[in-house]
Amino acid sequence: MPESVIQGLGVVALVGEIIGAGALVLGFLMVTARWAREARSLGALSAYDRYRKSLGRVVVIGLEILVAVTIIKTITVDATPEALGLLAVMIGIRTMLSWTTVLEMSGRWPWQRAPARNS
Repeated sequence: MPESVIQGLGVVALVGEIIGAGALVLGFLMVTARWAREARSLGALSAYDRYRKSLGRVVVIGLEILVAVTIIKTITVDATPEALGLLAVMIGIRTMLSWTTVLEMSGRWPWQRAPARNS
């Protein structure tokens, strides 16, 4: 691959890392601010469940962005066997975090169907 393409993808990876970290920080701040408003009007315990679910969504989205950027960076900029091994471990950890976050938010594993609603 030409050096200019590799450098360009390195910049894309850096910008993506900033976006991923920003999504986590900004999402945390927004969800926490909403929880604080709801806690005052509904009570802290009533707003807590919604806060946990919203925070879980923020974490999943932030992790997805960061993993995508890491894949780009590892394959194009730092394609060593050690980096690829680290990437595989990181994807495994991210997958388990995502699954357990979905379990925490919905009460079921991602591959399980939602219970039928009684109408």
